[in-house]
Amino acid sequence: MNFSSLVKSHKEDIILNLGIEGLKEKLNEDIKTFHFRWESETRFIISLKFSFGSSLTFDTHYHNTKSDIIAKGNLTELSSLKTKITLETKSRYWLLFLLFLPILMLIIDLWLQIGIFIPAYFIFPIFFLILTYAMRNENKRLIRNFKVYLNQN
Repeated sequence: MNFSSLVKSHKEDIILNLGIEGLKEKLNEDIKTFHFRWESETRFIISLKFSFGSSLTFDTHYHNTKSDIIAKGNLTELSSLKTKITLETKSRYWLLFLLFLPILMLIIDLWLQIGIFIPAYFIFPIFFLILTYAMRNENKRLIRNFKVYLNQN
């Protein structure tokens, strides 16, 4: 795994043996495991109903989602009985800010000679790794819930 995969968005294609109208009917049903909202005729957004980390830590409250774990979807009709769904999760480039804090701490320490405790420099990179790992798992859970819902019935 390379470093950029930690913050890049994840794209996944799902092909269903169901027409686009039948899929729309299925998606308009009451969904228990994730939040669903149409953005246009063929575009939609899904999010987890609750995400422990993002719902409590970031308090995002987007107008069309329930948490910060989001995937945008697009429907493409391949034939009258086949539909392709393209899902793309949000990128997490904003998390890179956590990696700049130790550099800023070092500059301030060298300039003002405060004497910052050396292990303090590792807090933010460790927090970055934990947070990206947790958010990646939450994104996988969202896509897995969506696939399970589509494969029901």
